[in-house]
Amino acid sequence: MNAGPQSIVSLLTSANQRMVIPVYQRAYSWDEEQCRQLWDDIVAVGRRSSGTHFTGSVVMVLGGEFSAAGVNKLLIIDGQQRITTLSLLIAAMAEFAREHPDKLTHVSYEEIIDSGYLVLKYKKGEDHYRLTLSQGDEKTLCSVIDHLEKPDVEVVNESHRIVDNLALFRTWLSNIDDPNVVWDGIQRLEIVAITLSQGQDNPQLIFESMNSTGKDLSTADLVRNFVLMGLPMDEQEDLYANYWRKIEETLGADSYDEVFDEFLRNWLTVIYAPTSIVARDVYRLFKRHVMDNGYDKPGQMADLLKEIRRYAGHYACVTAGACEDKVLRVLLARIQKLDVSVVNPLLMSFFEDYVGDALSHDDFASMLRTTESYLFRRSVCAVATNSLNKFFSSVIAQLNAVRDDGGNIREAYEAILLGEEGTARRMPSDAEFERALRTRDCYAFKRGFYLLTTLENSWHAKDPLDFSSGTFSIEHIMPQNALASAEWREMLGDDCERVYEELVNTLGNLTLTAYNPELSDAPFAEKKVHLKGGFDQDYLVISKELHDLDMWDESAIRERAERLAERALEVWPFPELSADVVASYKPVKKAAPAMKSMTFRAVCTMAEIAPGTELVASEGDRAVVATVTDGYGIRLFNGDVLNSPSRAATRVKELVTGKYIAANGWRYWRVGESGPLLYDVRAKCLAEVTNPDLKSLFWDGFYDYCAERQDFVSAYADPSGRAENNGWYATFGLGMRGVHATAYFAQRDSWVGVNLWFTDASLYEGLVARSAEVEALLADLGGKISWREPSEKTRELQVRLDADVSSEHWDELYGWLVTGLLRMRAVAGLLRDSA
Repeated sequence: MNAGPQSIVSLLTSANQRMVIPVYQRAYSWDEEQCRQLWDDIVAVGRRSSGTHFTGSVVMVLGGEFSAAGVNKLLIIDGQQRITTLSLLIAAMAEFAREHPDKLTHVSYEEIIDSGYLVLKYKKGEDHYRLTLSQGDEKTLCSVIDHLEKPDVEVVNESHRIVDNLALFRTWLSNIDDPNVVWDGIQRLEIVAITLSQGQDNPQLIFESMNSTGKDLSTADLVRNFVLMGLPMDEQEDLYANYWRKIEETLGADSYDEVFDEFLRNWLTVIYAPTSIVARDVYRLFKRHVMDNGYDKPGQMADLLKEIRRYAGHYACVTAGACEDKVLRVLLARIQKLDVSVVNPLLMSFFEDYVGDALSHDDFASMLRTTESYLFRRSVCAVATNSLNKFFSSVIAQLNAVRDDGGNIREAYEAILLGEEGTARRMPSDAEFERALRTRDCYAFKRGFYLLTTLENSWHAKDPLDFSSGTFSIEHIMPQNALASAEWREMLGDDCERVYEELVNTLGNLTLTAYNPELSDAPFAEKKVHLKGGFDQDYLVISKELHDLDMWDESAIRERAERLAERALEVWPFPELSADVVASYKPVKKAAPAMKSMTFRAVCTMAEIAPGTELVASEGDRAVVATVTDGYGIRLFNGDVLNSPSRAATRVKELVTGKYIAANGWRYWRVGESGPLLYDVRAKCLAEVTNPDLKSLFWDGFYDYCAERQDFVSAYADPSGRAENNGWYATFGLGMRGVHATAYFAQRDSWVGVNLWFTDASLYEGLVARSAEVEALLADLGGKISWREPSEKTRELQVRLDADVSSEHWDELYGWLVTGLLRMRAVAGLLRDSA
């Protein structure tokens, strides 16, 4: 790797060299804000009489590839947004110079073209263009250059960012008093040019640590680069075209940012259930998934992209109406209307079981109806949703265990939901649901329109009305201004004010209409016969019973509420399972995480399954034999090597049947022809795991977690090379005499903690004197802060968090411990400041 300052001009005008943005880089995404910042910097330095301006870094890979015309290809892996924007500005300046040579006197159109800022003038084909962008942007930028050289060539408007930003620069050049300062400023721009050598440097590590100025990288950017960056150019282009681009298309036009990032989090939630995944951990867990399953081995990345593409299809069906099956599409659309996004990973797991033939169409549809009922009943009854993300993640793990045991997934799902009776995760009973429907304010209810429209369509499900156009709205039968009307007060009776307050916004008094302004506050008799929208002319079933009524008073409202509530019990039903069936599924809850926590490599090591051991299975009437490799992978009969028993089993089914069928490899493979299932071998290994072994596993995972956190490594150094730790704490130096930091894992007593441990009494006393300031720094850790007395021999500041320390929560505990240790380092910094 070579790094050093370089003028942007020398980069843009190097002879026989063109810059290429690899396919794994994100599309051009700078908008007016970033363009304005670059413009202001250029103008500012251009107005000065001397000096330069540093505008960030550019990371390049020398691939050693030359075209037939002798042009070297330079891959840009960081800084491409800035380089592209500068190219657009220079294109706008060339155009301006040609049209206004009297205003732009420091450079001419011919000089810009001849000097090679935008083109290699005498080269043909792709070698003609100084900068080649990735797919989606390439045609537009090339057409901009072609149009500059030959104005009769039309600009291809595939990339609106390029077209829009070019227009911005044209406008700003026209409005500036002296456009020469822009050209002068460009001449004085400097970068740090970091040049890597193909096969010698690791561009991925450098890329992750940089992303200098401009727009922050999304998780999708990091993942795409991780998948494609280290591969040969032809393999990159093949995987991008055949897999990654199709994933982007599946997820939609906005998938570069929020949509793609949210999909990745949902996918990993399914993979790592019951762990609940937060956004900041997505990239780390993605890399772990790649390593654990051997996707980083040569030739295996296509299998990873197949998996991602399959789950992207599930996600698009769940969130974007992409399901081809009409029944499932309608059910999923109804769930999405409830706007409870934490359920999406659960629905994706249903899809995975469905496409893997573990779930029938009828059972899948039934589970979707149950999910809608569960979510909507909770919404009507105002049950808090803040615990559902962890709950749904645990449900995924429980259903995985049922599937692996060959059980009834639909029955298990219903039993799990019903088994939460009496908790914050309960499914409200018929009685609770009906009571809430009759009494709650359904007009202000966020899902009131959904309630009424779904009830209406339940009476003609084969011919549903489309309520999405905005034509219909909620109508108060007794109007909101009823008490201002003598007719309404008389109809409501002597106790009209109480009746109004109790019932005006309840279900019994609400209906749907396309003529809300026309009906407005009219008396009931007039509302019935009104030519436009009158209830007598109404074709909606939900308003039909109003035809035959002459009075709209308290009893009529309450009776209608009861009838609609009874209908709602049919539309959003409660599952019917016996108490014995519900009870039979409760032990499943804690079974899944422990079994999933031991890898194939760990099982082989503990059970002494040596390389060369044969794994045997039956696929239809065919015997299948695989071999354990030296690296504890599983080599199949076609030569494929996979690191996971389930991936190996799924791959066998794909090879034999020609279609993807998910399989639980632990129950698929036997050790030898008549030996035990891997599932039983793993269970035996887990039963033999002792507390020290668990502690060792915990600290090994913690050290790996810390090594992937750049902020931790900067503060404490990389701990991944430490010796095995089977104790209950780990210490970390602070670079100060008389104090160090410690992390605790108290498995027996179920807590974790961090502390500062002092051997220097004066240091500790100085910190105690600033206790209010210290506790403010530690407050948001959420644990109990405690101090030892300065006179005690043991001087300690500790934050302790009571927690579930079982393995499914380790990632959450790792995150808390790292944050706590970084916070303790900040506390120690107070001592340095006062020294």
